[in-house]
Amino acid sequence: MAVLAVPVAAAGLAAVTTPLLPAGATAAIERGQIHVEPGFLPPPLVRSLREDAMSLFEAGLFSPDGLTNTAVGRSQQGFDRRDRQTFRGDGWSSATGDQAARLQFAARMRSLREELAEGLGRPTLASEGERRHEMTYNWYEAGAKLGRHLDEHHEETKGTKGWLRPSRRSVTWLVYLNEQWEAAEGGALRTFPRPQPSSQAVGSDAGNLQVGWLDASRPVFLETREGGLSTLYCRAGGGGGGGRREALSAAAFEVPRQPVDFGAFLAAEYGSRFEQISTSRLDPRFATGTPAEFTEFGELHHVDVLPAAGTLVLFDSVSLPHLVREVTSTRPRVAATGWFHEDSLAVPLFPAGS
Repeated sequence: MAVLAVPVAAAGLAAVTTPLLPAGATAAIERGQIHVEPGFLPPPLVRSLREDAMSLFEAGLFSPDGLTNTAVGRSQQGFDRRDRQTFRGDGWSSATGDQAARLQFAARMRSLREELAEGLGRPTLASEGERRHEMTYNWYEAGAKLGRHLDEHHEETKGTKGWLRPSRRSVTWLVYLNEQWEAAEGGALRTFPRPQPSSQAVGSDAGNLQVGWLDASRPVFLETREGGLSTLYCRAGGGGGGGRREALSAAAFEVPRQPVDFGAFLAAEYGSRFEQISTSRLDPRFATGTPAEFTEFGELHHVDVLPAAGTLVLFDSVSLPHLVREVTSTRPRVAATGWFHEDSLAVPLFPAGS
């Protein structure tokens, strides 16, 4: 079981901390895999958070919150109780409900975020700021599910919603609160990591977000420069900016409106070797702005996670698609969920009228 990072002072020695994550956890996230940590939360805190979520739900402070169609406003999304429901109160630190339990949990997650900032080489994860990092409760009733999606996309693919915020989702986290949850109750998190870990660091390169894969395991990044023209590239050899940059697009191009087929902009020799992460089939709500029939994509390589009490799940927000399978239990599936943010790139300077 992971231990809460608590400073330990010793005479004549600098304070040290006990890591929250085991060796290899950050390396797995960096290479596009999922990290699952059973027993991350002590049972008393799990129980307090679960009771808090139930009390807030009974008070009417949750609302349906499915996969967002970025083309329309929240009131037009058409969500209902068959979707995920999210705590929409006055914020995680509000006095409503069990504030003490939520603040205790937030402190633990802050320590985790600081550990990830160092371990992943993403220093701005450690930065603080109002509403910079997201933390809430999720609630799934019987029959509820969530389709396959990514938690973050390149700003240039968001149309008029892009380049608006100073930070972006970097690491997705979930902590489950369901006591003695059984596989027969459904609601498993289904993730779609690479069959083998990436050969390089995933998610972003010098702030340019990943949009695909080359040769199954090499991340492909999209760079948008001043003037609004973009290029696709990858890194030769090791990742993290350490390898030579290899241009993949035949020429600089303007990213069209969704749905985007990045394969159309590749040089001929790369076309058959490229795999796009988010497409109209794999991520329909984002790519087309319309809901689609729920599909579990069981034919693709996947890892399922049982939403058992106290279990922590971590993965990169940009590169790892996931879904929530239908809840078949008569009781709700409850979790604390959120995203750790890092700084976004500065807004490119686009031509007037673009």
